[in-house]
Amino acid sequence: PLFAAAACAALALMRRAQVARRAKGKPQTTSGIRIRKPKNNALRNTSIATFEECTTRKRYNPLCFMYKRRYARPRHKPIQMATRTARQSGHRYLSKGKRKARIYRIIDFGRTKRGMFGTIETIEYDPYRNTRICLVKYEDGERRYILYAMGFFVGQQVISAPDAPIFVGNAMPLDAVPIGTMVHNVEMWPNMGGQLARAAGASALVLSRDDKHVTIKLPSSEVRLLGKGCWCTIGKVGRTEAQLIKLGKAGKRRQLGWRPHVRGTAKNACDHPHGGGEGRSPIGHKHPKTKYGKCALGLRTRKKQTMSHKYILIRRKKKSGRPG
Repeated sequence: PLFAAAACAALALMRRAQVARRAKGKPQTTSGIRIRKPKNNALRNTSIATFEECTTRKRYNPLCFMYKRRYARPRHKPIQMATRTARQSGHRYLSKGKRKARIYRIIDFGRTKRGMFGTIETIEYDPYRNTRICLVKYEDGERRYILYAMGFFVGQQVISAPDAPIFVGNAMPLDAVPIGTMVHNVEMWPNMGGQLARAAGASALVLSRDDKHVTIKLPSSEVRLLGKGCWCTIGKVGRTEAQLIKLGKAGKRRQLGWRPHVRGTAKNACDHPHGGGEGRSPIGHKHPKTKYGKCALGLRTRKKQTMSHKYILIRRKKKSGRPG
C-alpha cells in the first residue's frame, strides 16, 4: 500500500509538471490581446491583437478603393532628396520610411438608410481605424459598412429610424435617446455624418435635454450642446483593449507610418529653444517650448471667436504640465 501511494503521488507530480510546461509554452492571452513570448529583444514586452472578433479575411470590394499615396517633395530638388514628415503614407518608391499600403473601406457614418432593417453579415478588420467594421446587408440588397459596437454578432438586425428601439447598433436622433444612454458616432450638425466618439472604446453620454438642444458628455470629458436633429448610434464602440497594445519595437512604429524625429535638446541653439549647451544640459526654460517658441504643453489654441464656442458648457480636462 505504501508503494502504491508513493507511485500515485509521483504520477500526480509528473502530471502537474507536464501541465505547467504546456501552460508555459503557450502565449498569454487576455480579452483580444496576445502577449508574445520573449524569445528575443524584439518580442519582449510586445502584445498583438488576436482578431478573435473578426469573422472573415475577405473584404467587400465595391466599397473599397486605394487612396492616392502622397509625399512631400520640393519642386526644385530631385526625387532622391524627397523631404518626409513625421507621419505620412506616401509613395513606396520615392522615399524611405513610408507605412504599408492600405485599402480604404467606405464607412456609412451618416446611417442614411432610414427605416429599413439590415443584417450584419461579417465583422472585418479595417487598417484605417483601431476598431473593427461590420458589413450590413439591407432588405433591398444594398450593403454598407458601419462601425463595430460592443455586443455585435453576425446575424444581428440593426435599423436607422426615429422610432427605432433602444438597442445596440440602432441609429436615431438625439431627441429620441433616453437620458443616461451611451451613444457613439454622433453628428455635430444635422445630416453631416457622425464625427464624435468614433475611436475604439469611445462613447458619449446623454445628460439632459431642452427645447432645442441635447447636452452630452464626450470621451474627452467635454460637456457640449448639440442639436436635437443630430443623429447618433446606440452603444459603445468595440475593441476597448486597443490602447493596451504594446508595439515592442521601433520597426512596428515605422510600419504604422511614424518616422523618428530629432529631439530639441540635441539641436543647436539656433535651431530650437531647447538646443545648445555643453553636453546634456537642461532646456533652460520654465516650460517646454515648441521649435517656434510657443508653450508645448497645454497651450489653448481654440479661438474664442469660433461660432460654436457658445455650445461648449465645460471644456475638457486640463493636461498635466499646463503652464499657469
